[in-house]
Amino acid sequence: MRSLLLALALSTATASSAAEPSKPVRLPGLEYRVLATGPASGVRPTRADRVAIRYVGRLTDGSVFSTSAEGGKAPTSFDVRTVIPGFTALVRLMRPGDRWEFTIPGYLAYGREGKQFTAGDPTMKRGVPPDATLIFDVELVSVTPAG
Repeated sequence: MRSLLLALALSTATASSAAEPSKPVRLPGLEYRVLATGPASGVRPTRADRVAIRYVGRLTDGSVFSTSAEGGKAPTSFDVRTVIPGFTALVRLMRPGDRWEFTIPGYLAYGREGKQFTAGDPTMKRGVPPDATLIFDVELVSVTPAG
């Protein structure tokens, strides 16, 4: 089912982001808005790849719960498959240089448990309540292929 959703998402992203870059695109359960586009020749990451991104994550009330290094100004690197499902699905549609706004519902984020604040985690600024919808401003800086 996830591969079907990703195939649908890839075809939607290719058609929609070029035609109307500021209009929100809705996928089953997910939404994104293109803020800036990188080169069309860039490679999209796979689940196995490592990415470097700049991001700021907010709750719907606008409070920041997570950022990449230096408050979102410097990139943070991670394996695509290690983050919440909604983030994994959407970052796989991006190319380096793209900057998008993601809206991810709670069931594709931290779910019923939410996420407790963890002291010592440099990306976490506060906890995430159960079933919280999350809004991310994400810039894909680079993709390092698995290998």
